[in-house]
Amino acid sequence: MKYIIILGSGPGISNAVARKFGQEGYTIALVARNKESLKKQVKELHALTIDSFYVAGDIADENSLKTILGKIRDKAGHASMILYNAAAVGVRDILEQDWESIKTHLDVSVGGYFNLMKMVLPFCLKNNSGKLFVTGGGLAMQGDPQVTSLSIGKAALRNMVQAFQKRTENSGVHIAQLTVCGNVNPNDEKYNPDSIAGKFWELFIQEPGHFQGEIIY
Repeated sequence: MKYIIILGSGPGISNAVARKFGQEGYTIALVARNKESLKKQVKELHALTIDSFYVAGDIADENSLKTILGKIRDKAGHASMILYNAAAVGVRDILEQDWESIKTHLDVSVGGYFNLMKMVLPFCLKNNSGKLFVTGGGLAMQGDPQVTSLSIGKAALRNMVQAFQKRTENSGVHIAQLTVCGNVNPNDEKYNPDSIAGKFWELFIQEPGHFQGEIIY
C-alpha cells in the first residue's frame, strides 16, 4: 500500500491535500483528536473513491503520537509522505494572554513536530529516503498581537524545520515547508486549498538534488 499521513487533519488545506494525493493513487491516513470529524472526512473521501482511514489521538502528547504512528505502521507499513499540519489557534489580545495557554498551544504547533521527527527521522536517515513536510504560515515572519500563540508557534516551527534540514543535508530525506502567506479561502484564486495542495504535490515529486526546503507562497 502506498499512502501518506496527515497529522492535524481537518477542513481546508489538509482536506485538499488528501484529495490531491488520493487522486494520484495514494491511500490517506488522517490523524486528529476529533473522531467524529475524522469519520466525516473519511466518508467524504470514500465518496470520491479515495481510499482512506483514520486514527484519533492527541498529536501534542508524545505517548499518544507514538501510539498513533504505531497503529498506522501496523496497518499500512511506512508512509510515502508525512504532513505535519497541526496548529493551535487562540484569538486574544496579547496583554490579556497568559503564558500557560501559549505553552499549551506551542505543544501542538511545535512540540508535536519535534516529537514526530525524533520518532521517524532516524529510520528515514537509515534508509536515505522520506518526505517530511510541514504547513507553515506567513505569521512566522511577523508577530501578531491577537493571535500571538499561533505566530510564535509558526516562527518556532519554521526555525525547527530549518534545523532538521541542516541535520539531513546531503541525504535523500526531503524535509520541506510550505509557508502560506495569505488567508486560506476557497474563493481566493491563489490561496484556495486546492492550489495550496498542488504546491505540496510539487514538493513531493521533487527528486534528490532538486529538493526545495521551503516554498513561500
